[in-house]
Amino acid sequence: MMQSARFCAAPLLLSTALAPAMAQADDVTPSERVSSAVLVRKGPSTDTAILARLRPGDSASIVGEVPGWYEIELVDGTRGYVSKAWTVAVGDGGATLAGKRYRVHIIDVGTGLAVFVDGEGFALLYDAGSQDDLHDGDENRVIAYIRAVRPDLTRIDHLILSHPHKDHLQLMPDVFRRFEIGHVWESGRVNKTDGYCHFIKAAMAEPGVRYHDAIASNTTRTVTFSGSGCNGSVTVRQGMMMDAVPVALGAGAKMNFLYRDARNYADPNGNSVVVRLDLGIKRVLLAGDAEGGERELPAEPPQARSIEAKLLACCAADLKSDLLVVGHHGSLTSSRSAFLDAVGASIYAISSGPYPYKRARLPDTEIVSELERRGRVLRTDRSDLFRANDDTASCELNPRKIGPDADETPGGCDNILVTISGQRIEAEYSNLAD
Repeated sequence: MMQSARFCAAPLLLSTALAPAMAQADDVTPSERVSSAVLVRKGPSTDTAILARLRPGDSASIVGEVPGWYEIELVDGTRGYVSKAWTVAVGDGGATLAGKRYRVHIIDVGTGLAVFVDGEGFALLYDAGSQDDLHDGDENRVIAYIRAVRPDLTRIDHLILSHPHKDHLQLMPDVFRRFEIGHVWESGRVNKTDGYCHFIKAAMAEPGVRYHDAIASNTTRTVTFSGSGCNGSVTVRQGMMMDAVPVALGAGAKMNFLYRDARNYADPNGNSVVVRLDLGIKRVLLAGDAEGGERELPAEPPQARSIEAKLLACCAADLKSDLLVVGHHGSLTSSRSAFLDAVGASIYAISSGPYPYKRARLPDTEIVSELERRGRVLRTDRSDLFRANDDTASCELNPRKIGPDADETPGGCDNILVTISGQRIEAEYSNLAD
């Protein structure tokens, strides 16, 4: 039986192989976002007393850290806490960290989501699914894209499934066949579909893989499928359970699971794993299909039991990010203004396509307008057929794109590339061909 929800919980220790160093740094200083000062508080909470102010150009020694906060010591010996959302760790690894380069690729898979991230010493894939482009083998658009940008890559260190829906997982089984996979992360919420059956079978067949969910640590459970295209029992071998402890990725990079919940919701969107990637001094928030409630305008507050409401209640400061891969493909079910305020991103990436969700083609115009008011918006559907005035200009008929060419299927044209290097974060469209 599924255990109770786990999100923004007190951290549990991971195995030595997964536990990151506290921070490859000695000091902390206000980030470039700070114009006046960062408040130094008595405890790791905005409800505690203000002890001092750390102004731009000032620094303090790091003596410890908890989720969302650094414990610091000022030059006068005062000890307190500063929010990680408004500070940057520097010092021992500061100069090196500033020179690191990371790339975030939002792959145009048609109607779905796939985010590939690569940096020094690691490669990560968050979701790989589509509603309308289900090619496999060399024509799998996710595999074709990764091979085009990283022809040398043989291993994906971390593969994350946000939740078990077709448009987030259908292209994943091929990924196991083409790359060595180090760690698999998902909520553990089972969906008795052929797609999820193929995914979990592929994960358990992967040699040396370490599988993590939000259910339990170092035990096994059995899942039985009876679909026409995939059936039988699968023994799931669980490694260390997902928790709030950051996971080291590579040089200057770490991964934080802000929301993970394995309960059997009627809609698996309620199980969306929300991940924040810290890439050098920049942050990337991957929201999956995390929702704020039913379809409503952004100004409405998130409904009490929604993921956005839970995140705002438990750990709003941890949401602060520079890039948001927008929740639920830009649907009115997500991206409430209060949530976007906490995130405070300057770049927004929407992965969507022409397949309708309950008769609604996403993204919703109200969400796009709200995001454009806040920063730059890039969309993987910008040249999909239903939006083009001239069929010959549409992605579906494009004779040169990632994956199958001119196949009358969306996807492969409007990939989004976000490059992070030190203080710089730049976003552009990547119209690759293979």
